[in-house]
Amino acid sequence: MKANKRNHDFKALELKLTEESVSPHIIYFKEHSVREQSPEKPSGRTLFVVNLPPYADEKGLTNAFHEAGTVHSVRFCNKPNETEEKPTKTFLPETLHPRFRIAYIVFKKVAQLDKALKLTKLKPMYETSNEVKLGMDKWIQEHNNSILLPKNLKENIEEFMKSYDADAKSAEEKEKQLEQEDDEGWVTVTKRGKVQSFARSDKVENKIMAKEEKNKKRKELKNFYTFQIRESKMKHIVALRQKFEEDKRKIAQIKQSRRFKPF
Repeated sequence: MKANKRNHDFKALELKLTEESVSPHIIYFKEHSVREQSPEKPSGRTLFVVNLPPYADEKGLTNAFHEAGTVHSVRFCNKPNETEEKPTKTFLPETLHPRFRIAYIVFKKVAQLDKALKLTKLKPMYETSNEVKLGMDKWIQEHNNSILLPKNLKENIEEFMKSYDADAKSAEEKEKQLEQEDDEGWVTVTKRGKVQSFARSDKVENKIMAKEEKNKKRKELKNFYTFQIRESKMKHIVALRQKFEEDKRKIAQIKQSRRFKPF
């Protein structure tokens, strides 16, 4: 069989919340086709949808594309081809920021994607507006869900600490296993090095301070400015004169201390 040639241009259709919605929203979709394939977005069965309103969810999109066929999965993202990161564990309820998103709708069969691309009208996401809350009702519900009782907060903190301790213990065990020698005698270096501590005695303190002073002097700029060069030359001349006078005195003392005096 010859593969069906699909149009890779975006198609625009109205997405209604309910059948009675007066102002529908326009969404754009096309086949998701990229070079790098992933199991979450299989080639030939994935629909790429953009400009989704904040109230669109998995159930609503499944109902909207129900005529095309069975939806296997719906994956929301903020940007195209966004890598899915592991959610950060926390003991507080997650705060959702409403924004327009994109979605990857995966159908069970290739033929169902063809039907979705040929649709001329989408079904409403919900039969009645009572199934999804919008506006003030939604804000009130989100605010009430964000408030935790002290008892529930304590339980969440205890569960969070248990999972944190378990993760830390497993990570420590993995590092210990890596530090052991393998069959060829190699040892993997981890971030936890075996640095032996030393006693901070007066001798060690003085040694450290002397080393710091030496490094500080090394960083100082010498003979960088013109006046520094002039002063260094003058000091050098004075030092040579002093050495010359000392040498003259030493020579005179040597002459006087000689025992043999023929004249």
